[in-house]
Amino acid sequence: MDRKITVKGIGHITAKPDYVVIHMTIDETNKKYEKAVEDASDRINKLSSALSNIGFEKDALKTADFKVNIATGYKKNLKGVSEVVKTGFTCTYRMKLAFDFDGEKLSEAIDAITKCVSDPRLNITFTVKDEEAVKDELLKSAGANARRKAEILCEAAGGKLGNLVTVNYNWNEISILSPTRFDSDYLFDTAELCSEMPMFAPESIQPDDIDLSDDAVFVWEIV
Repeated sequence: MDRKITVKGIGHITAKPDYVVIHMTIDETNKKYEKAVEDASDRINKLSSALSNIGFEKDALKTADFKVNIATGYKKNLKGVSEVVKTGFTCTYRMKLAFDFDGEKLSEAIDAITKCVSDPRLNITFTVKDEEAVKDELLKSAGANARRKAEILCEAAGGKLGNLVTVNYNWNEISILSPTRFDSDYLFDTAELCSEMPMFAPESIQPDDIDLSDDAVFVWEIV
């Protein structure tokens, strides 16, 4: 009878953020579809120009998402009952600017964006540039953890670890993001505050490390 041992390996690593992504959202609503798109595009162009003025490439600002939805409102009918009516179109651009993390560069970018008349909503996240390398290290950690457990258990039972039979992994996507975040919803309350907001001091921007864990199930022979 073949003897086997099944062990769950749990990997854990800590990664230092070295990449920053500034997410920007611009909304424009107008009665006419073409005008909504045109106004939104104009704000994007002004935003791109503001970033170019501080040294970013013209194509550094990327479009993450674009959509146009029907805008609605309420209007009372002849009976005095409020009804949902079409009021126009809302064009939404979601843009992103990603670059190697540098406190001073990030401060300059935030300052340029918040002073720009385009006035986008901001959300800033910190991650790693080489995600695959981090994921590889995490899997190696899980494998080493499983083997160490299996060897200890086999030795305690008077046996030795044999050949690896199977590995089961769930392949779920892992989010590699620092818990440190910036969001304009609480940084800025009005457009006027945006224009008056000073640059962030470089030394004040120190994103927290990224703690990651993952697991896989390993099956070995016992000899």
